[in-house]
Amino acid sequence: MKFLAKINRNYLIPFAIVFLVMSFAGYFILRIIITQGARERLLSKEYLVEQHIKNTGDVPNLHPVIEVQKAEKEPGISPSFKNVNIWNEREKEDEVFLEYSSKINVGDTWYTVKIRQSSFENEDIILILALTLFLLLSSAFMISFFSTRRMNRTVWSGFEHNLHEIENYSIRLNKDISLEKSDIEEFERLNIAVKDFTSRLKSDYLMLKEFTENASHEIQTPLSIAMMNLEELLQHDIGKDAFEKVVTVINSLKRLNTLNQSLILLAKIENMQFEKGSEVSLNETVLRKIEDLSPIMEAKNLNMEINAEGDFLVRMNVSLSEILIGNLLTNAVNHNIKDGMISIFIKPGFLKICNTGVNHALTNKTIFNRFVSGNPKSPGLGLAIVRQICETHNLEVEYEKEELHCFTLRNIS
Repeated sequence: MKFLAKINRNYLIPFAIVFLVMSFAGYFILRIIITQGARERLLSKEYLVEQHIKNTGDVPNLHPVIEVQKAEKEPGISPSFKNVNIWNEREKEDEVFLEYSSKINVGDTWYTVKIRQSSFENEDIILILALTLFLLLSSAFMISFFSTRRMNRTVWSGFEHNLHEIENYSIRLNKDISLEKSDIEEFERLNIAVKDFTSRLKSDYLMLKEFTENASHEIQTPLSIAMMNLEELLQHDIGKDAFEKVVTVINSLKRLNTLNQSLILLAKIENMQFEKGSEVSLNETVLRKIEDLSPIMEAKNLNMEINAEGDFLVRMNVSLSEILIGNLLTNAVNHNIKDGMISIFIKPGFLKICNTGVNHALTNKTIFNRFVSGNPKSPGLGLAIVRQICETHNLEVEYEKEELHCFTLRNIS
C-alpha cells in the first residue's frame, strides 16, 4: 500500500467513525432540545388560556389543540406530558400529539386543561436540522479530504520523483544521481543522505572495478610467459618424470588462464562494456556453434535434434550471443554421455536445449553460481557467464532436470 493511500485511509476511517457517532448524537440532542422547547410552548399556552378565562370568562376550546373543561371540584390530576393519538378527519388517520394536561383555578372555579402540539412538526424540524447538519458536515469533510489529498500529492511529488530516480539509478552508468530539492527538512536530509551514500558506493565500486581489471590483466602476462617457457622446455631432451611434471604444470596454467579470461569477461559484462548492437538471430548462432562442436559430438556419437518454429531475435552484441549459445551447447556436449542426444527447440522468444547426462545434485538455484560445476575439470564459470549475459539483456534462463537436463531461455522484455 502506498504511503499516501495509508495516510488517507487512516484519516478516513477515524473520521467516518466520529462522523457517525456525532450524527447520531446530534440527532438525539436536537430531539431533546426541540422536545423541551415544545413543552415550554405548551406551558406558555396554558398561561394564555388562564389569562383568557380571567379576562373574558369564556372557556376556549379549539379541538384538538386546546381542550378546557369546567370542573365542579378540584381535579385530582397533576401537570404531566404524554404522547397521544388523535384521529385526523382530513387525513383519515391517527396523528401523534404531545399533550400537556393540567388544572387551573380562576376565582372559585376549577378547570382541566389539555393543550396539544403535533409531534409531526417537531419531527419535521428535527429531520430538517439533522439533514442540514449532516450535509454540512459531509460537505466539510469532502472538501477537507480532497483538499488535503491534493496538497499531499503536491508535497509528495518531489519525493515520488526522487524515489523514481533512486529506483532507476545504476552505478554502472557512471552518472551522479539527480534528486529534486525540497523545502521540507526531513526530505532534504534524506536527499543528502542518499547522495552521500551513492557517492561513497560509486567510489568503492570504481576502485574495486579498477583493481579487478588491473589484477586480471597483470596476471595474464606472467601466465603467458610461464606457458611459453614451459612449452619451449618440452622441446629439449628431458627425463620422463620431468616431462610429465611440465605437462601437468602447463595444463594447470591453461586452466588458470581460462579462469582468468572468464573472470575478465564476467567483469566486462557486469560493467556493461559491451554495446547492445543490432538484432541477432539465436537460430543462426545455434547452427554455427553446432558446426564448431561437431568434432566433439562425433567423437561421443551424439544425436542432434533441432526443431525451429520461428526466429528467436534479441538485441545483443554478436560476441556475447556467441558466448551465450556456445557455453550452453558446450555444457550440453561436455556433460553428455557417449551415444547420448541433444534436443533443441526454438520459437520466437523461447529457446530450450536438453541433453542426456549423469545425475548430479545441482538445482536451478545453484547451477548458475560461480565456481559450481558437476565436472571437477571445469572451473564452473560458463553458466555463471550465461546468467550474467541474460540479466543484462532482459532474458531469463532456467534449469530443470527430469529425464533430460534442460536449459530454457526466455525473452522477458
